Amino acid sequence: MAARPRAGSRPECRGNAALSHDELVELVSDSCAAWLDALAEVPFSLEPARRAGRLEAELGIPLESLLHAFRVAGLAFWEIIVESAGDDVRAALPRLSTLVWATVDDYSVAAADARRRVVAGGTTHPGQGMLRALLDPGLPPGQHTEIGRRMGLPTRAVSVVLVGDVHLDDNGIVAASTVLGDEPITLAAARPPATLERTLRTVRSRAGASRPFTDLAAAPAALTQARFALRCSAPGETGVHNYASAPERALIAANPELAADVLADLLAAFDRLDPEDCGLLIDTALAWYRLGGSPTAVGKHLHLHRNTVRHRLGRIERLTGKAFASPADAALLYPALHTRLLRAHHDGSSPPSVPPPGGNGSTDSGGALIPGPRGYRVDSRSRTGSRPPPRRPPGGAVSRPGRPASSRG
Repeated sequence: MAARPRAGSRPECRGNAALSHDELVELVSDSCAAWLDALAEVPFSLEPARRAGRLEAELGIPLESLLHAFRVAGLAFWEIIVESAGDDVRAALPRLSTLVWATVDDYSVAAADARRRVVAGGTTHPGQGMLRALLDPGLPPGQHTEIGRRMGLPTRAVSVVLVGDVHLDDNGIVAASTVLGDEPITLAAARPPATLERTLRTVRSRAGASRPFTDLAAAPAALTQARFALRCSAPGETGVHNYASAPERALIAANPELAADVLADLLAAFDRLDPEDCGLLIDTALAWYRLGGSPTAVGKHLHLHRNTVRHRLGRIERLTGKAFASPADAALLYPALHTRLLRAHHDGSSPPSVPPPGGNGSTDSGGALIPGPRGYRVDSRSRTGSRPPPRRPPGGAVSRPGRPASSRG
């Protein structure tokens, strides 16, 4: 049924931004359920018709095309009834025919009225509907370029799809936004790639971004990438997290249950801590990885004494039984810290304020826009209340994470 109205629709409807496949299937299913109620001569819902009218208004499809689509759908519905009718019910077909076409007429009136209300209220947003169509994997080939033209996208532009509530500087950027389910979706395009990179660096809200692309047929895949990129961003982070910019997070987000199970012992050590205290430790440890294992550099970056940095790293060592000075242990702690950050989204604990990977606007080998150096830029806000260094165990030196006990930081 969903395929018949689209196949039989008028050229002006097909050439415009057609409803997405999912939207079309939902509308047809709901309409068929209502029409079956009508055939049973019980009260039926007109809401699917009203929803179709509102969507068609957003898409900018002419009213006559909307009404034609209902007639095509009614014909398809009637053909199914006739094909399925046995000899014992054929006598009822004239009555059923009257009911079908009366219902189609009621639906046409309800849809047209809903469409007029949207237009009269000045709430039409053709770009929203066209963007939804562009993101639909079922959009017929050849329509992407026409939709892009109607949306005003620059030719040969570089585009990205963003998932998240973002506000973009419109200087040199053409953007269209919509909502799918409860997800705010934005497509941003610019002819010079540098303009797009510069704009994404100004985003201060949490969002996920796809790889950049130039062929609008790649938009559905880009939406999948942007959704996954958002999953790689911890709830407390701000800015755009780009797809494939942090492989370690991508591996964790691809199978968070497996990561949590494999690293369960290490994660349990952090579960015993107060969330804010846990955040400070993870914040410090990630800075240690990013800054080459230098407590002095971490201290300068976080405005801490280097002994405070060593004390925090030492606490992690005592909690987990792993040593930063051991390459194997340090390699195991790294994904555990990121798993803890991403898991905070599910368990409700407070993650540390670590901006997403990124920062200088370069493009990685896979084509993803990277707004900063690889690694993690740690919040540089001042940390106060440094704690005393750990007590020296009897007969031994205090372990300095990442360095031999005799070295100086």
